[in-house]
Amino acid sequence: MKRSLLTAVLMVLLIDAFAQPAVLDQTFGDGGKAKVLKSTRVSAMVQQNNGKTIVASLWDEMPLYVYGTNVNRINVDGSIDTSFHFDTSKSLMSFLRTFEQISSGTNHGFLIYQMAVQSDQKIWAIVHSYKRSNVSGQQMLINTYLCRFSANGMFETITHLPINNIFYDENIYGLTNIVVRPNGNILFGIGGIPPGTQPGSNNLSKLWLYQFKSNGTFDSTFGNNGKVSVNTLGNILQHNISDYFMVYPLVYGIALSNDDRIFVGSANYVTMTSQETVTFMRFSSNGKFDSTYGINGYAQANFGATNFYFDAMALTPQNNGLITGHFALNNRSERKVVGIICFDSTGFLNNSFGTGGKVFATFDSVDNRVNAMQLQKDGKIVLTGYVTGRILNNPLVNKILIARFNRDGTADSLFGKNGVLRVRITPNDYSYTSLIQPDGKIVVAGHGIFRDTSNQNFDNYSNIVRFESTARIYYNTLIASTFLDKNANGIRDANENFVPFGDLLTIKAGADTIRSIFNVDKFLLDIDTGTYVSKIIPNRPYYNIIPATHTTFHTTYFNTDTITFAGQPIPGQRDGSVQLIPLTTARPGFPISYELTYVNKGTDTITTGTIELIKSSKLNFNSASPVPTLINGDTLRWNISNLKPLETGSISLSFTVKTPPLVNNGDTLKSSVAFTTNKTDLTPADNTSTANQIVRGSYDPNDKIENHGGKITTVQIANGDYLQYTIRFQNTGNDTAFNVYIRDTLDNKLDWSTMQILTASHSYQMTMNDGNKCLFTLRNINLVDSNTNERASHGYIVYKLKPKPTVVLGDTIKNTAAIYFDYNLPVITNTETTLIISEVLPLRLVSFIAKKENKTNLLNWTTTNEINVDHFEIERSNNGREFNKIGIVSSELSAGSIHKYSYTDHSPLTAHNSLFYRLKIID
Repeated sequence: MKRSLLTAVLMVLLIDAFAQPAVLDQTFGDGGKAKVLKSTRVSAMVQQNNGKTIVASLWDEMPLYVYGTNVNRINVDGSIDTSFHFDTSKSLMSFLRTFEQISSGTNHGFLIYQMAVQSDQKIWAIVHSYKRSNVSGQQMLINTYLCRFSANGMFETITHLPINNIFYDENIYGLTNIVVRPNGNILFGIGGIPPGTQPGSNNLSKLWLYQFKSNGTFDSTFGNNGKVSVNTLGNILQHNISDYFMVYPLVYGIALSNDDRIFVGSANYVTMTSQETVTFMRFSSNGKFDSTYGINGYAQANFGATNFYFDAMALTPQNNGLITGHFALNNRSERKVVGIICFDSTGFLNNSFGTGGKVFATFDSVDNRVNAMQLQKDGKIVLTGYVTGRILNNPLVNKILIARFNRDGTADSLFGKNGVLRVRITPNDYSYTSLIQPDGKIVVAGHGIFRDTSNQNFDNYSNIVRFESTARIYYNTLIASTFLDKNANGIRDANENFVPFGDLLTIKAGADTIRSIFNVDKFLLDIDTGTYVSKIIPNRPYYNIIPATHTTFHTTYFNTDTITFAGQPIPGQRDGSVQLIPLTTARPGFPISYELTYVNKGTDTITTGTIELIKSSKLNFNSASPVPTLINGDTLRWNISNLKPLETGSISLSFTVKTPPLVNNGDTLKSSVAFTTNKTDLTPADNTSTANQIVRGSYDPNDKIENHGGKITTVQIANGDYLQYTIRFQNTGNDTAFNVYIRDTLDNKLDWSTMQILTASHSYQMTMNDGNKCLFTLRNINLVDSNTNERASHGYIVYKLKPKPTVVLGDTIKNTAAIYFDYNLPVITNTETTLIISEVLPLRLVSFIAKKENKTNLLNWTTTNEINVDHFEIERSNNGREFNKIGIVSSELSAGSIHKYSYTDHSPLTAHNSLFYRLKIID
C-alpha cells in the first residue's frame, strides 16, 4: 500500500495584485482606467497636442473573424469625447465599395492598425479593406489606403496604395508603420507582395517605403516617384537562401533622426524555421538607401532562437537603434524571454549596452509579450505588453506589463519593483500599444476581459490606462505555514513536517475573505499596509494551535512577514477516513480504474484495521496493488497495521465493465468501501465511501463526475451527506503540459464553507474568491502527452462539500469545470447535474420480521404503494456483508394498497449464532 504523510492544506485571504493607487494616475478615468467600448483589442493609439487620445479598436462578432474598426477620442480626464465623430459608416465605406466594386451585401469591412497626427492635428490612418471568403471563412485584404481625417474625425481624402493582397493574420500588427515628417510629408512602410509577384519569387523579400505629400499624392522627390524598395533576402545572417521555404520582411517601425534621416526596423520571417533576423536600415531624407550603415547598409542580429519574434523598435537621440522581441527557452511554446538589441549609430552592436549589445529579461512569468517600446525624454527605455502567470497570486490571468530600463540596458530600480510593473486592471488584461505624454505619464491601451452575469461567457472591452511617470507598485509579502509540533516546544525541528490543521484566515477590516487550499509547504500572499490578524480555524479539534493569532502591521512597503503555526497533538484522538475515487469513465466492455485512499486523521496510531471494498456486480475484477488479503465474490479486503497519525495510504484498482445485456449505457455502477479499525472512531461518517458511476458510451477524458450518480435524497442531505466531485483531466496534445489550471464556479445551492479537498494526482493550490469562484493551480507538474505515455497523461482533483439545508425536492445542483493546459483555450467539461429527490423506492416496506420455528425460519413482510414490482429475491448471510440468494417470491398483482408476503427458510445455517436476511426488489 502506498503511504505518505499528508501534505499541508492552508486556507488564507488573498489580496489580488490589482493596481495600487500609487501606480495609476487617479485624475484619469475611474482611478486611472478608461473603459472605451466593447471590442477585441486596441490596434492603434495617438495623441493630439490638446492632450486628447485617439484610439482605434477592432471589434468582431465571433472569435478570430474581425469585422471592423471603431475610432474614439478620449478626453484628458479619461471620459469619451462625444464631439469626435470618426465618419467611417458612410463616407469611407461608400468610397471603398464604389472603388472596389463590392455590393452592399458582401461581407466587407476595414481595419486600422496605424495612425499619425500632423501639426494641424488632422489624422492620418492606414486603412486595410478586406472581404471574407465564402468558402474558407478566411479574411483577405483587398486593398490598402492612406486616409486623412479632420481633427474631429471627419473623412477628407483617400489614396490607394499599390500593394497586393495580403492574407489577414496577427502579423498585420507588424506590417505597417506611418510617421509625419517635419515638412508635413507622410512616410509609410510595409513588407509584403509587390504588384505582379508570383509566390516563390525572391521579390517576396522586398520591403517597401512610400512617401506622400500632405494632400495624399505621391511625393515624386522621394525615391522612385515616391516609392523605395529594398531586397533583404541575401542579407540574412546564418542561413543560405536555399534553406528557406518562404522569406518575407515585416516592417516594425520607422523613426526619424534629428537630421531627418530615416531609420527602418524590420525582420525577415522564415516560415520553415519560424526564425526572425532583426534588421535596422538607414535612408537619406530623400529615400536613398545608405550602404555605409552597418554591413552593406544593414545592421543585423538575432538571439539564436528559432522562435524569436520582433515586437517593436525605437531610435535614441544618439541614433542608436533599439529592437525588442520575445522568444522561448528550449524551443517551447511559451515565450518566457524578452530581449533588447541595441545597434550603435554606425550600425553595429553597441557593446556599452547590456552584454555585447543585448539584454535579456524574464519578469518571473510563464509567458511574456512586449508589443510596444517608447523612449522617455531622459533616454530611459519603456517596454509595454502583458505577462501571463504571476506566481504570487492568480496564475491564470494576464496582467499589463511595463518594464523600464536605463540607457545602458540595466533595470531601472526607481520604477515599479526592480524596474517592472505587473498590473491587473480587470480579471484578464492585454496591452497592445502605448505612448508617453509630454509630462512623462505612460498611457497603455489594450483590452480587458469581463465575465457576464452568468459567469460563463466573457466580454472584451478596450481599456486605456494611464500611469504616473514615477509609478511604483507597493505591497508586502506574508508567508504562512503550519507544522506538526511533536515535542510541543513551539519550534519546527528537523523531523517535524508541514501538515494541515485547518483554515488559515488572514483578516483585515473591510477586506473580503478569500480561502486558499494547497499542498505545498509555504503559501505567499501579497498584502497592503495596515493591520492583519491571522489565525488557524481547525477542521478537527485534535491539535492545539500555537500561537492562537498572529498580527502583522506595516506602515511601509516591500516588507516580508513569516508566520509559522505549530500544531501540538492532543493524545487519544482517533479518526480514520476512506475515499473511493473513479479515475476513468465507465463504458460497457472497457477497463475502468479506481483509486482507494485512506488516512489516519487522529493523533493515535491505528495499530490494526481493515479496508473492505464491495464492488459493483457489474464489474469484473482484474487486479489491485497491493494485492487483496481476501477476495470473496464482490468483496475485496486488505488488512493494514501501524498507520501513524496523519499518514495516508492508497490502493490502485483495475476492473472491466461487463458487456451488454448485463451492462448498458445509463446503468449505475455502485461500489462501496469501509474502513474499520480496532479503536472507536470520533467521526464514523467518513469511514465509508460510495461511488455511484453512470455507464456512458463514448467519453471525453476531461470530465467532472459526482459520486451519487446524479441523485441525492432529502434524507441523505438531512443526515449531512457530502457531494463528492472528481475533476479528471488528460493531456491529449502532442507535447508536455507544464501547468494545468482548473476553473470551477460552485453552484449557489452548495454550502461553500464546507468545501474540503480530499486528494489530487499532483501538487496543487486552490484559491476561492467571491465565495464560490475556485481556481485550482497545478504548477510545474510536467504532464506528458498521451502519445508519449498514456498512463502518465492523466490527473485528477477530488473535493467534497454539502448541499445547503435550504434545498428542496426537485432542485438541481449543476457544476461545470474549465481545464486549461498551460495557456491554451480551456477544455470545458460536461455539466454534472445532481437532482434532489425523495427517498424513492418502488414500494414502501411497512414491516419485515423473521421468526424461528422448529428447524426453519419464517420471514413475513408487508408493503404498500407498490409500483411495477415483479418479484422479491430473498438473500441470506452469516456476517451481514456477503449475501447469497436462497429464494424468490412473486409480487401480488391484486389491487389494493396493502400487500403481505411470507417465505420459509427450510435449511438455515444452524452452525451460526446470527443470520441476516434481506430483500431485493426486482422491477
